[in-house]
Amino acid sequence: MNVAIAESFYKSLSKLTREEQGQVLQAVLRFLQNPKHPSLKMHKLEKLKTKGFWSAYVNTDLRIILYEHREVGFILTYVGHHDDAYRWAENHQAEVHPRTGVLQIFRVVEEIKVVPREVRPLLNYPEDYLLDLGVPPSYLRPLLLVENEDQLLELLSGLPQDVQERLLDLHAGKKVVPPPKVRTLEDLARHPLSRQHLQFIQDLDALRRALSHPWERWMVFLHPAQREAVERTFQGPARVTGSAGTGKTVVALHRAAKLAERYPGAPLLLTSYNRFLAARLRAGLRLLLGEVPGNLTVENLHSLAVRLHQKHLGPAQIAKEEEYLPWLSEAASSLSYEPGFLRSEFAFLDAWGLYEWDLYKGFPRSGRGVPLTARERRRLFDAFQKVWERMEAKGLLTFNRLLHRLRAKAEAGELPRFRAAVVDEAQDLGPAELLFLRALVEEGPDDLFFALDPAQRIYRAPLSWQAMGLEVRGRSIRLKVNYRTTREIAQAAEGLLPPEVEEEVREVLSLLQGPPPSVRGFPTQEDCAEDLVAWVRNHLDFGIPPEEIGVLTRVRDLARGLRERLVAHGIPATLLSDKEEQEGGVRVGTVHSAKGLEFRAVAVFGANRDLFPLESLLKKAASEEERAHLEEQDRNLLYVAFSRAREHLWVGYWGEPSPFLKR
Repeated sequence: MNVAIAESFYKSLSKLTREEQGQVLQAVLRFLQNPKHPSLKMHKLEKLKTKGFWSAYVNTDLRIILYEHREVGFILTYVGHHDDAYRWAENHQAEVHPRTGVLQIFRVVEEIKVVPREVRPLLNYPEDYLLDLGVPPSYLRPLLLVENEDQLLELLSGLPQDVQERLLDLHAGKKVVPPPKVRTLEDLARHPLSRQHLQFIQDLDALRRALSHPWERWMVFLHPAQREAVERTFQGPARVTGSAGTGKTVVALHRAAKLAERYPGAPLLLTSYNRFLAARLRAGLRLLLGEVPGNLTVENLHSLAVRLHQKHLGPAQIAKEEEYLPWLSEAASSLSYEPGFLRSEFAFLDAWGLYEWDLYKGFPRSGRGVPLTARERRRLFDAFQKVWERMEAKGLLTFNRLLHRLRAKAEAGELPRFRAAVVDEAQDLGPAELLFLRALVEEGPDDLFFALDPAQRIYRAPLSWQAMGLEVRGRSIRLKVNYRTTREIAQAAEGLLPPEVEEEVREVLSLLQGPPPSVRGFPTQEDCAEDLVAWVRNHLDFGIPPEEIGVLTRVRDLARGLRERLVAHGIPATLLSDKEEQEGGVRVGTVHSAKGLEFRAVAVFGANRDLFPLESLLKKAASEEERAHLEEQDRNLLYVAFSRAREHLWVGYWGEPSPFLKR
């Protein structure tokens, strides 16, 4: 028996409790084994406009809505509480589009009353062309009556997302090519638009995997711009960029899976700077494919480099700043430089691998803030050389130096190399990491693929990709549709960014709507914490599973205290970690530990002046330029925190708010 799962089913399933999701899974398994099982009480919904909707019984309150397609079979379209499920069926239509042949599930259009105006962009296109783009016939007249963008977005929200994207491009004046037409059942199963909205289930195991993690539906359904980035063969390094919610991690996962299929047996790498995200990438691949392909290494960059050094160059003990900074002060004691500048310049040479005078003396220092003569450079280099020699005598080296050693080894052909690498959150990589990756991966088609968002840069200053030998012109794709975050939360996150970055992010359209974020100030930290606990409890009472609530802070001590407070109030809570499987409960952690994650509801605790930006870090800045860079990183960090939320966002502070909130 053929069964398919629609994206609308996953979305509705994710809003149920874990217990309810388990009951739905059991009902669907019974249906797959025997559609006439008496416990399902299957019956056709005869009085609806759409013919073909059925209802299946889960328990006294839950109902599954299915659509019967004469060739595909049954399609799971929605699940919800009794009244909600039947209301959804009344308000939605399922039909094969008369031009494209694609099965579409969309909201029944309501009459839009507007004051007629002469200039409406969509009036310039004939109805036949709009039909070829996949617009359902019932939407033609309402679309032509739309007079502003808000009305357009509201109307489009009822359509399949591929049709939404084409109409948004058309509205913006772009050329839009109609999709290919479906002619056979095989076409329907393989058609990119069907794959975007329907997952075809072959057996019980596939069904169990598909429904075990419904909130991860984004790993199954790709959208057009995402699919191009995943499936295209690039003749060299490639890059996909996009703001939070546009699906960069989705693309990275699917790209790694596609390369494993394209190059079976060839060594491949999926990596990230952040160890928390690397663990989630590994878990994501298991959900997507059932298991991680044998030829694909999934490992964060730090762990990979230390492992390779251990195997090919021997054990490595990484020096910490607190160990070598006193040596640096001692070596440069005769020089009249502030400690902050010495630390910053030492880190600059270390990042670029300038361990020889001939490399440093002519290396550009643009943006460094403090100009240096050739003689001053020489004196600094001699001081740094003493620190490196002292490290070596004690068997220590910085992580950057470890990377540069491995890079030299790879360039000499003395390290095993990867056929291709996919890098998520690439905005956080510095020169040492990028040069190391370039050396570790063979040059050729599909060699390096980077997913990044400049607005989420929280570890590194901006870099010139060309200076890294990473030319991506003509091989760069920008994602411009936010599939995850409501428009209200996206706008709040955008408001944190500086004008030049905000303008770029504003080009991204969010197709979802929800309640406005709650930004609240309190006299004391205690008052703020009490309100947070009440907010969490309220969302739990409204049926959001605890694992779908994230509580984020700037520093680890605050996170630990909040977790203890929640547990003391009888609310299950666990600290975010880099483990693939975590204990149940509300997720509590630093913003750094939440990179790559998303939650239905997010609380940002402590959006204070001294935490965003973190005052203790700013005091270490060697120059105004470095201070500005640190402030930018913390602005981006707060943006990351806001954009982890899909539907609900609470922001609390006590005393003075962060200056980033005042725009």
